[in-house]
Amino acid sequence: MKFLLTLLLLIPVITASDEHKSKETHEDAEGGKKAQALKEAVKGNTEFAFNFFKHLASVSSQGKDSPPKNIVFSPFSISSAFSMLLLGAQSKTHQEILEGLSLNNTNSTESELHQAYSTLLHLLNEPKSSLQVDISNTLFVQQTLTLLKSFEDDSKNLYHAEIRKTNFNDPQEATKEVNEYVKNKNEGKIKELVKEFPADTKLALVNYVLFKGEWQDPFNAAFTSTQKFKVDKNTTVDVPMMRRTGQYNIYRDTKLPCTVVELPYKDNASMIIAMADPGKIHEVEQGLSAETIQRWRTSWSKTTIELSVPKFIITSKINLVDELPKVGIRTPFTDEANFSGITPDIRPKVGSAVHQAVIRVDEGGTEAAAATGVGKDTVPIRLAFNRPFFISINLQGSIIFMGKINNPTEK
Repeated sequence: MKFLLTLLLLIPVITASDEHKSKETHEDAEGGKKAQALKEAVKGNTEFAFNFFKHLASVSSQGKDSPPKNIVFSPFSISSAFSMLLLGAQSKTHQEILEGLSLNNTNSTESELHQAYSTLLHLLNEPKSSLQVDISNTLFVQQTLTLLKSFEDDSKNLYHAEIRKTNFNDPQEATKEVNEYVKNKNEGKIKELVKEFPADTKLALVNYVLFKGEWQDPFNAAFTSTQKFKVDKNTTVDVPMMRRTGQYNIYRDTKLPCTVVELPYKDNASMIIAMADPGKIHEVEQGLSAETIQRWRTSWSKTTIELSVPKFIITSKINLVDELPKVGIRTPFTDEANFSGITPDIRPKVGSAVHQAVIRVDEGGTEAAAATGVGKDTVPIRLAFNRPFFISINLQGSIIFMGKINNPTEK
């Protein structure tokens, strides 16, 4: 009996130990899945970013009588907004969004990808001492529609979205309501997001981004001066050009004809600027990819340069209803759209989807010292970004802004 009692006492101890190990194994597996989903969401966003950028760059270059327009957009902001719509999309509508966002070839479940986007949104919007990032998704829905509770709850919990009931039967009043809402949300930085909603609108997705960062090594405003910026072979404009001598990561790309510099912000963000050789901007645009960015990151070296970069405030508004079909997302904007996971009442389409991005680049600390960490005997390389250049702003491993500055004087 004593021996048997000993065995009986050991059994629960062994079982408890196994349960603990099992719990740890389960937690490790769950953690691995979350990390994998996060990696795949970032990868999908990066692929979407370059696909969409190449399309926008191609469109902006088609005008024969005028220079290409500035391009600034937030790929993560757009992809997070349409990933939210995946929650209620079905059949072809669902598949097109999934493929258009480059999320169709992953090992993660859709639920895991939604959670990954939620994590990224939280990290990017998290208050930072020297960096302002505001990514917002708002869904305006015809006030007579009944929303499915599952969609409403998931949109709010995963995508921090606000859902507002709106009277789209009065398009002018709806337009005023949306513009006032956005204006109040971003302290007046975006004054008119929507011109006017189409008469048959029942669902409107409004998505905007604000970004303002402080340079890790600020420019001195006393050194800013008016310089020439060559928009194209026929157009030159005067721009306020910031100047600073310091150490920056720099790379001269031999595969794509461009020079690349990384400008770090405080709070672990950075801007990559790539300026093509004269007459080679289109070649560089079409050669950009995730692999290109990775090659730059692994190839550049810290070098002392006398850097000149123009100040600018760029606002870019993109009608996603017009542009996303060019990268494969068509059905959501047509009468064939299937958002039965949003409302059982009707088959709504996305009648309006507007993305607006605002970016400001200035000295970021105007009274700071002119140059730091420069040896007395160092002869700096002079590099002036005085013709169109590509930019990419990166935070938390994601591209939150991408664009091309063709003319810094155009807001």
